[in-house]
Amino acid sequence: MSKLKQLTQDDLATISDDFGEILEREVSKNIPTKEVEDLDLDIIINYENNQLDVDVDVGVLFDALSEINQDQIMKAIDEAYLQFDLYIDENYRE
Repeated sequence: MSKLKQLTQDDLATISDDFGEILEREVSKNIPTKEVEDLDLDIIINYENNQLDVDVDVGVLFDALSEINQDQIMKAIDEAYLQFDLYIDENYRE
């Protein structure tokens, strides 16, 4: 795997926004949107010593009749991280 490029603050802002879009897309693919009342994404990016660390906290408020479980949410997050890795490889590796 190639080395991560030197990232600027603008790069980090773009990465955060794009990861948010990836997460929203994966959540909507794995969880019926009609059962979600609110989706809150908290993305934390840490970039030190040329190492990028991205953590996410996904808060989902479900419809009262929803039968969605935690496993479905974790599946969506896992898939988003896989897509995010591809995104980083294509856009921010030398």
